[in-house]
Amino acid sequence: MEPLCPVQVWEEPPLAELALETAAGAAMLAYGGWLVGKNRFKLLPLWAAAFLSWFTLCKYLICTRCERHGQLCEFYGLGKYAARLFPAQPGRTLDAAGITAEAASAGTLYFLPLLASLGRPRDLLKYMPVLAAALLTQFLVSCRRCALTATTPWKAACPNYKLARRVFV
Repeated sequence: MEPLCPVQVWEEPPLAELALETAAGAAMLAYGGWLVGKNRFKLLPLWAAAFLSWFTLCKYLICTRCERHGQLCEFYGLGKYAARLFPAQPGRTLDAAGITAEAASAGTLYFLPLLASLGRPRDLLKYMPVLAAALLTQFLVSCRRCALTATTPWKAACPNYKLARRVFV
Protein backbone atom coordinates (compact mmCIF):
# COMPACT_ATOMS: atom_id res chain seq x y z
CA MET A 1 0.00 0.00 0.00
CA GLU A 2 1.20 3.47 -0.80
CA PRO A 3 0.95 6.37 1.64
CA LEU A 4 -2.13 8.56 1.42
CA CYS A 5 -1.84 12.06 0.02
CA PRO A 6 -2.78 14.44 2.83
CA VAL A 7 -4.14 17.85 1.90
CA GLN A 8 -2.81 19.48 5.09
CA VAL A 9 0.26 19.07 7.24
CA TRP A 10 -0.62 17.41 10.52
CA GLU A 11 -0.39 19.37 13.74
CA GLU A 12 -1.81 18.61 17.14
CA PRO A 13 -5.50 19.44 17.28
CA PRO A 14 -6.57 22.42 19.35
CA LEU A 15 -7.26 21.45 22.94
CA ALA A 16 -10.73 22.97 22.72
CA GLU A 17 -11.65 20.54 19.93
CA LEU A 18 -10.29 17.59 21.88
CA ALA A 19 -12.12 18.75 25.01
CA LEU A 20 -15.42 18.98 23.13
CA GLU A 21 -14.93 15.56 21.54
CA THR A 22 -13.85 14.01 24.84
CA ALA A 23 -16.75 15.57 26.78
CA ALA A 24 -19.29 14.25 24.27
CA GLY A 25 -17.67 10.80 24.25
CA ALA A 26 -17.43 10.65 28.04
CA ALA A 27 -21.07 11.73 28.38
CA MET A 28 -22.13 8.97 25.99
CA LEU A 29 -20.08 6.37 27.86
CA ALA A 30 -21.25 7.49 31.30
CA TYR A 31 -24.92 7.81 30.40
CA GLY A 32 -24.89 4.67 28.28
CA GLY A 33 -23.27 2.63 31.02
CA TRP A 34 -25.72 4.01 33.55
CA LEU A 35 -28.67 3.09 31.31
CA VAL A 36 -27.41 -0.45 30.86
CA GLY A 37 -26.89 -0.81 34.61
CA LYS A 38 -30.28 0.66 35.42
CA ASN A 39 -32.40 -1.06 32.78
CA ARG A 40 -30.62 -4.35 32.05
CA PHE A 41 -28.19 -4.97 34.89
CA LYS A 42 -27.35 -8.47 33.64
CA LEU A 43 -25.87 -6.88 30.49
CA LEU A 44 -23.57 -4.56 32.43
CA PRO A 45 -20.63 -7.04 32.38
CA LEU A 46 -20.89 -7.19 28.58
CA TRP A 47 -20.86 -3.39 28.39
CA ALA A 48 -17.90 -3.24 30.81
CA ALA A 49 -16.00 -5.83 28.77
CA ALA A 50 -16.56 -3.75 25.64
CA PHE A 51 -15.33 -0.67 27.51
CA LEU A 52 -12.14 -2.42 28.66
CA SER A 53 -11.59 -3.94 25.23
CA TRP A 54 -11.92 -0.58 23.51
CA PHE A 55 -9.41 1.04 25.85
CA THR A 56 -6.87 -1.80 25.62
CA LEU A 57 -7.20 -4.33 22.80
CA CYS A 58 -8.31 -1.77 20.23
CA LYS A 59 -5.49 0.59 21.20
CA TYR A 60 -3.05 -2.30 20.66
CA LEU A 61 -4.53 -3.45 17.34
CA ILE A 62 -5.12 0.01 15.87
CA CYS A 63 -3.31 2.85 17.64
CA THR A 64 0.08 1.11 17.77
CA ARG A 65 0.03 0.90 13.96
CA CYS A 66 -0.92 4.54 13.37
CA GLU A 67 1.42 7.36 12.43
CA ARG A 68 0.09 9.37 15.40
CA HIS A 69 1.12 6.77 18.03
CA GLY A 70 2.71 8.63 20.93
CA GLN A 71 1.22 11.98 19.92
CA LEU A 72 -1.77 13.97 21.10
CA CYS A 73 -3.74 12.75 18.10
CA GLU A 74 -7.09 13.89 16.81
CA PHE A 75 -8.81 10.73 18.08
CA TYR A 76 -9.51 11.89 21.64
CA GLY A 77 -5.76 12.43 22.07
CA LEU A 78 -5.42 8.67 22.59
CA GLY A 79 -2.14 8.35 20.70
CA LYS A 80 -0.30 9.32 23.89
CA TYR A 81 -2.41 6.98 25.98
CA ALA A 82 -1.75 4.05 23.62
CA ALA A 83 2.00 4.75 23.76
CA ARG A 84 1.90 4.36 27.55
CA LEU A 85 0.39 0.91 27.15
CA PHE A 86 2.09 -0.49 24.06
CA PRO A 87 5.13 0.21 21.85
CA ALA A 88 4.60 1.37 18.28
CA GLN A 89 4.27 -1.23 15.52
CA PRO A 90 4.90 0.91 12.44
CA GLY A 91 5.64 -2.10 10.22
CA ARG A 92 2.23 -3.63 10.83
CA THR A 93 -1.06 -2.67 9.27
CA LEU A 94 -4.66 -2.75 10.37
CA ASP A 95 -6.02 -6.25 9.93
CA ALA A 96 -9.28 -8.14 10.38
CA ALA A 97 -8.62 -8.58 14.10
CA GLY A 98 -8.39 -4.81 14.62
CA ILE A 99 -11.48 -4.10 12.54
CA THR A 100 -13.45 -6.82 14.35
CA ALA A 101 -12.33 -5.68 17.81
CA GLU A 102 -13.20 -2.06 17.06
CA ALA A 103 -16.58 -2.90 15.55
CA ALA A 104 -17.54 -5.24 18.38
CA SER A 105 -16.41 -3.03 21.25
CA ALA A 106 -17.55 0.33 19.85
CA GLY A 107 -20.79 -1.15 18.57
CA THR A 108 -21.52 -2.59 21.99
CA LEU A 109 -20.69 0.68 23.74
CA TYR A 110 -22.86 2.70 21.37
CA PHE A 111 -25.84 0.42 20.89
CA LEU A 112 -26.23 -1.73 24.00
CA PRO A 113 -27.70 1.28 25.86
CA LEU A 114 -30.27 1.58 23.06
CA LEU A 115 -31.24 -2.07 23.46
CA ALA A 116 -31.28 -1.71 27.24
CA SER A 117 -33.71 1.20 26.86
CA LEU A 118 -36.21 -0.61 24.66
CA GLY A 119 -39.58 -0.41 26.37
CA ARG A 120 -38.48 2.77 28.14
CA PRO A 121 -39.15 5.52 25.60
CA ARG A 122 -38.01 8.31 27.90
CA ASP A 123 -34.59 6.73 28.42
CA LEU A 124 -34.31 5.99 24.72
CA LEU A 125 -35.18 9.55 23.74
CA LYS A 126 -32.69 10.98 26.23
CA TYR A 127 -29.85 8.71 25.06
CA MET A 128 -30.33 9.39 21.33
CA PRO A 129 -29.07 13.03 21.38
CA VAL A 130 -26.16 12.06 23.66
CA LEU A 131 -25.13 9.32 21.22
CA ALA A 132 -25.64 11.64 18.24
CA ALA A 133 -23.49 14.35 19.86
CA ALA A 134 -20.68 11.85 20.55
CA LEU A 135 -20.73 10.50 17.00
CA LEU A 136 -21.01 13.95 15.43
CA THR A 137 -18.15 15.47 17.42
CA GLN A 138 -16.01 12.42 16.66
CA PHE A 139 -16.72 12.85 12.95
CA LEU A 140 -16.10 16.62 13.02
CA VAL A 141 -12.86 16.36 15.01
CA SER A 142 -11.26 12.94 14.49
CA CYS A 143 -12.54 11.94 11.09
CA ARG A 144 -12.19 15.40 9.56
CA ARG A 145 -8.58 15.79 10.70
CA CYS A 146 -7.71 12.23 9.72
CA ALA A 147 -9.15 12.72 6.23
CA LEU A 148 -7.11 15.89 5.79
CA THR A 149 -3.77 14.74 7.25
CA ALA A 150 -3.46 10.92 7.35
CA THR A 151 -0.57 9.17 5.63
CA THR A 152 -1.05 5.61 6.94
CA PRO A 153 -2.38 3.66 3.92
CA TRP A 154 -4.78 1.39 5.80
CA LYS A 155 -6.83 4.39 6.91
CA ALA A 156 -8.21 4.67 3.37
CA ALA A 157 -10.30 1.55 4.07
CA CYS A 158 -12.15 3.24 6.95
CA PRO A 159 -15.73 4.16 5.97
CA ASN A 160 -15.55 7.34 8.07
CA TYR A 161 -12.31 8.34 6.34
CA LYS A 162 -14.00 7.95 2.96
CA LEU A 163 -17.04 9.97 4.02
CA ALA A 164 -14.91 12.68 5.63
CA ARG A 165 -12.81 12.97 2.44
CA ARG A 166 -16.02 13.61 0.49
CA VAL A 167 -17.33 16.13 2.99
CA PHE A 168 -14.18 18.06 3.96
CA VAL A 169 -11.79 17.80 0.99
